[in-house]
Amino acid sequence: MRRLTKEEIAAKLSEPNGPAALAAEYADTDDLLAKASEMYREEGAASALLIRLANKKPLMIKMREDAALIEAVERNLRAESPKLRRNSARLAGALKLDMTNELIDALKKEDQRFVRPSMILALGSVGGEKANEYLKDYSVAPPADPSEEKHFAEETEALALALRSLRPRGEHSFTGLKAPWTIELRAPDLLTAQLAAELDELGFESFDERRASLKTTTADLPGLFEARCFTEALFPIGQVKTDADEIARKAAPAMEKLMREAHSGEAPYRFRVELALPSGDADKRQALVKAIASAVESPSLANAPSDYEIELRVEGNERNARLFMKLYSFRDARFAYRAESIPASMNPAVAAAVLRLAQDYLSVNARVIDPCCGSGTFLIERGLLSPCASLTGVDIAHHAIDVARRNTALAGVNAKYTVNDILRFECHRPYDELIANLPFGNRVGTHSSCEKLYSGLLTKLPQLVKKGGVAILYTMEFTLLKRLIREQGARLTLLSQQRTEAGGLTPMIFIIRVN
Repeated sequence: MRRLTKEEIAAKLSEPNGPAALAAEYADTDDLLAKASEMYREEGAASALLIRLANKKPLMIKMREDAALIEAVERNLRAESPKLRRNSARLAGALKLDMTNELIDALKKEDQRFVRPSMILALGSVGGEKANEYLKDYSVAPPADPSEEKHFAEETEALALALRSLRPRGEHSFTGLKAPWTIELRAPDLLTAQLAAELDELGFESFDERRASLKTTTADLPGLFEARCFTEALFPIGQVKTDADEIARKAAPAMEKLMREAHSGEAPYRFRVELALPSGDADKRQALVKAIASAVESPSLANAPSDYEIELRVEGNERNARLFMKLYSFRDARFAYRAESIPASMNPAVAAAVLRLAQDYLSVNARVIDPCCGSGTFLIERGLLSPCASLTGVDIAHHAIDVARRNTALAGVNAKYTVNDILRFECHRPYDELIANLPFGNRVGTHSSCEKLYSGLLTKLPQLVKKGGVAILYTMEFTLLKRLIREQGARLTLLSQQRTEAGGLTPMIFIIRVN
């Protein structure tokens, strides 16, 4: 992705969900941060984007080290624009800046009710004895008229959340499951069989296998996380009516039991509520989250949506809900090598499952090439699956190669990367395997650019892959790829194809032999 000018960034920020889209999709995050910081310092613009970028730890560290940016945050707490004051307070909280005095002073002077909740929450995030003492004595002014009732409620809720976050934190280290628990593992769609086979190799028995999940019963949580073909592990609680009180009656005892049995330290335990219902009225959804959190909260369970140890997941519809727990006190380090990603980066659990699907066609000590390696995920997972003689990544984007090199070093995998167009890339000796997460033609590339790349790549496969070698291709452009494979005639043989799901899309996996 080319770098945008500040004017282009400003235009995109004005679009619906502009800050979220830019933060998620802009490839060069360092460039985006530099320009957004400059816009904020000079014009008070891009504050919402900076708040989004602060959610990424490497960027948050850079922002905290930027003295000019921090000075601008302090200055903008006193800005003429109420919206800028609000967002500057949110930014101070997101960065946990040492601005207790400045936030208290700004809150004392703030005459706009919709700004105060952000300043209160920022004080809760920044923390410290002075913030705690000030907020304990803080009184929310009653609404002067009906138009202020909403802001009164928001300010009251912000104060409660901030005070909860300022409570002394109990340290709760995961010590292990004392008895077997049933755990539901979420798998890439239609690739559950690959997860089941992996679990069997690790000595776990699975059951209730579905399109995108299966269950196992175990007390060995660290051992379970040796498997790589699942995206997350959830502890099922049961099914109830979608009612806050019903959910709390079912969920709260299970949450307390899991936290108490598997952790050191005393209650209260910190939780959050995650609502995964079909999209509907946002206000109603938010109201339901608040009602559930309020009903679950007790002396043993503290609602802490920004600093939680366990998540209560509510899935289903407006009538019935399935309840799950997800532990955040247990660290999932399987994919910790992904220090950075780029737009359309492959989910590592999907990459692991795709390679498991193709495992019968892969060989030990293979020479492997990825012609569109992106951030290196597919190639890294191939190196972790079985020993490889060599791993080679090619990508046309310099930034992608930089990210791939950083990720690969963290993974402890030996791979070489080069910036090149695969259609111009020359190899002196064909590879045993080619693996590729090809551009889908939506977030990266277009249908016409995909057609040119796919056609050229299939034509060049016999040069890149030795006779009898295989190519594993993962793409959303499956109709195009099927046609191009047919056009290659006897040069290529389609061995297998399998549809799956990723981010609402339905890509397909192709396994091809080079004849």
